[in-house]
Amino acid sequence: MNTKMKVLSLAVVGLFGFAGAAMAACPSGPTTAEGGAWTSKTTLGGGALAVATPGLASTECLLESSLGSSISSSAFVRYNHAASEPSYRFQFLIDTTNLSSFGTTDNVAAFQAPATTTSGGLNRLLRVSIVPGPAGAKRVRFIASCATGTCNQTFATDLVAGVNRIEGKLTVGAGAAGQLTFWVNAAAGTTEPAASGTIANLDNAAWGGVSAASLGLTAPSSTFKNNHATQVVKFDQFDSRRQTYIGY
Repeated sequence: MNTKMKVLSLAVVGLFGFAGAAMAACPSGPTTAEGGAWTSKTTLGGGALAVATPGLASTECLLESSLGSSISSSAFVRYNHAASEPSYRFQFLIDTTNLSSFGTTDNVAAFQAPATTTSGGLNRLLRVSIVPGPAGAKRVRFIASCATGTCNQTFATDLVAGVNRIEGKLTVGAGAAGQLTFWVNAAAGTTEPAASGTIANLDNAAWGGVSAASLGLTAPSSTFKNNHATQVVKFDQFDSRRQTYIGY
């Protein structure tokens, strides 16, 4: 099995890893039809997507996502994996600086890992959401499908102003074999550090494995769509693998 499964770097929106100079110019859009690397894009209810320059980490370009004032608003890209992935690592950069202060009921999804099969009425294995912290701050919550429905954990440190790096390792398996480990703003390096958090004993084998990845804003709460319509969230350097810690 190959260690590296897929790199969809929004630095160049292409299949070139993190080398921002690998493409002379940014594509017109994120999908393969537009010169990018993603299988498809979805914009609903006033949602908008755009490729913009510069990127978030000395990269060529990034992806901008914003929602409209509708509870059904979405703006995300999706990549369909060739195979079901029971061992799945992912990483992306996110900048939420343009979002105004969060109220207690503001939340929106930023990343999702759809599943191979549906179980318990859910067709995804993982959702990563932006949720409120204290005093208007923003935090990140990991919501994993599990035998009891959903199991979640909010990282107990606010997102920083500017670029945040999110990495996760999702293992699909019966009982204690099913587990999510995540890192938020881990120190630079490719050696796996202590995790920021773990959700154990997911017992998530019924979902089979990860069949796709979607990045961008979707599933807003009512207050989010009221308070943050048209406010842009930036994404860059998406990477997914089967086995090895990604780091940077």
